[in-house]
Amino acid sequence: MKKQIIILLVVILCPLMLSAQIDRRSSYDLNKDKVLYTIGYSHLDTEWNWTYPTVIDHLIKNTMTENFHLFKKYPDYVFNWTGSRRYQMMKEYYPKLFKEVVQYVKQGRWYVAGSSVDEGEVNISSSESIIRQVLYGNDYFRKEFGVASKDYLLPDCFGFVANLPTIWHYCGLLGFSTQKLTWHSAVGIPFNVGVWNGPDGKGVIAALNATSYSGGVVPRLDLDPSWVARIKEDQNKYGISFDYRYYGVGDQGGAPRESDVKNVIGSLHNKDSKIKVVLTSSDQMYKDITPALRAKLPVYKGDLLLTEHSAGSLTSEAYMKRMNRKNELLAQDAEQLASVVDWTGKVNYPFTKLNDAWNLVLGSQMHDILPGTAVPAAYTYAWNDELVAANGFAHVLKNSVRDLSGLLNTQDKGKSVVVYNPVAQARQGVVSATL
Repeated sequence: MKKQIIILLVVILCPLMLSAQIDRRSSYDLNKDKVLYTIGYSHLDTEWNWTYPTVIDHLIKNTMTENFHLFKKYPDYVFNWTGSRRYQMMKEYYPKLFKEVVQYVKQGRWYVAGSSVDEGEVNISSSESIIRQVLYGNDYFRKEFGVASKDYLLPDCFGFVANLPTIWHYCGLLGFSTQKLTWHSAVGIPFNVGVWNGPDGKGVIAALNATSYSGGVVPRLDLDPSWVARIKEDQNKYGISFDYRYYGVGDQGGAPRESDVKNVIGSLHNKDSKIKVVLTSSDQMYKDITPALRAKLPVYKGDLLLTEHSAGSLTSEAYMKRMNRKNELLAQDAEQLASVVDWTGKVNYPFTKLNDAWNLVLGSQMHDILPGTAVPAAYTYAWNDELVAANGFAHVLKNSVRDLSGLLNTQDKGKSVVVYNPVAQARQGVVSATL
């Protein structure tokens, strides 16, 4: 009987202890408190001045082990990381360490963030690709971790086009953050936290001045005059008393500096705080903002492009851009025809083949690969991925034509000719066939 009582107490108390820890980190009221959302993060360029082997052999592993050390040493520390393809690398090459990541995600210490396959370029990529980034990224997070992200975290991209907030809105996302507009934005920085709307008036909450992802944390951040002043300015202008910032390291992954972690944790739970510092997930602020608070936020509509940094990347590495666009078009053709064949009930839709090809294309849209700012050796790998993806899409297209033709040939005498129009409107034209 005594043994049963002890076990019952453990089962009841453990969830209460966990709940208390989460509540202690998140006890704030946006209508009353001055709140600074502080996002622990490390930036990894999956290819840039290095290639995939370096990322797999060192940078991915360092990101796990360095954060594990901080988790064990600092109970209040939490971490955010993006890119489902990087998690796939973890699982494939470091399965034991990956299991630890899974446990930390369950504990609310490690947050899967950003919703995407990778922190992809968004100026050259098609709208379909950006939708796929969210679809495939969050689908992976749900399958592996049982959670999904509600934000698009893109600190380092060379501009952002006007239709993005509309796309993200219809993908079910709530927010977007970046620090890149401090690198010579053509329109300045419209606001610290506000609403960015697309052409149709739909949009997301945006943190457009999230500060450097490699930025340090001063001792007693809760008393820092610059952040106290910034939140006061937000309050005076818009009647809101909250703001958003990154802290961490870049561009080789890893974990935030331990000195910064000490400083940010030392800014929690102080009775003399001038602002309430919150360590949390990259999407928590967007979840906390009520419709009434959102109505107070400033609104911007239009492009957010850069005037200098990597502006030439829109034309560099033309072969990379050509392969990306050809694959986006080939994928569309292949999927539409495969859907027609699947509709007949005779041939199953080739999900695995298409999804594998898309993952390669989306991964290659990473914000230094597709723009052309990576070292030449990086493209040996990226071109290969594009070619493998093209073969996958072409295989589906070829087989779909074969299967559909075969079905028609069983119904009529002679040979059938299938004419396929992949364009999303009716059209007339001359078709040649050799019989």
